[in-house]
Amino acid sequence: MKLQDNEKKLLSLLKINSRLSAAELGRKLGLARSTIHMMLQKLEEKVIDCYTITLKPEAQGGTIRSYVMVTRDPKKTQEVEKALEQIPEVACLSTVAGNYDFIALVHTDSHPHLDEILTRIAMMPGIIKTETHIVLSAKFDRRAEL
Repeated sequence: MKLQDNEKKLLSLLKINSRLSAAELGRKLGLARSTIHMMLQKLEEKVIDCYTITLKPEAQGGTIRSYVMVTRDPKKTQEVEKALEQIPEVACLSTVAGNYDFIALVHTDSHPHLDEILTRIAMMPGIIKTETHIVLSAKFDRRAEL
């Protein structure tokens, strides 16, 4: 679906704070509240999948996040994907271009727990190599996965 400029601006505002009222959104965009309601209805039918929340870091119980780069045996792609999907700590799995095949976002509550999950991933059939990058701090995050 091709979005109009106002729709793109509305989505940008909602990504930052989806709790803004239609009146507040209208003021920020210079549009009537009724126009915002109609735009939202259209976007909810065509593009918006859901509204969600982002927890404050202190409410996450010290969650340790890391990105795990994964190289896999091409013949085992589906098995690796299914195995990684079965690990609840793997919050997101994406295929990527470059030296690695996947990037997995892993959430754990401690370093020993992270070590356990990383070992589990590295030992999976079809995994050739992994490289882990632990997130020290997030400067901003507009994703809805937290």
